[in-house]
Amino acid sequence: MRWWMTAPKIAALVAPPLFLAFGVTLGGGLMGGLGQWIGGHPMQADASQIAFRIRIWAVAVAIGGTLTALENFEKSVSAKAMLDLIKGSLTLLAAYAGAALGYWLLRWWMMP
Repeated sequence: MRWWMTAPKIAALVAPPLFLAFGVTLGGGLMGGLGQWIGGHPMQADASQIAFRIRIWAVAVAIGGTLTALENFEKSVSAKAMLDLIKGSLTLLAAYAGAALGYWLLRWWMMP
């Protein structure tokens, strides 16, 4: 199998958790910052702090809940199923990358 035949499969595996974590981080930071602004606090500092704190929850949302995904990851490690282990690792890395991208974009956008 050629690499260009597997690239769409990898993209289909990686894209949903990446964009889901990105959206949760960015949306949560903006909505939290808006709530702080309505409450009378400066929006710039609070939005990026909220996005920083929400990153781990964005990763948990993107991988489909914390316990089930981590249990499947552990089962693939104990069963030595390398393909499942690689898929789980790629999903986890993509979710973290999406959350980090959302945080850095919001931090850049809210710079004073």
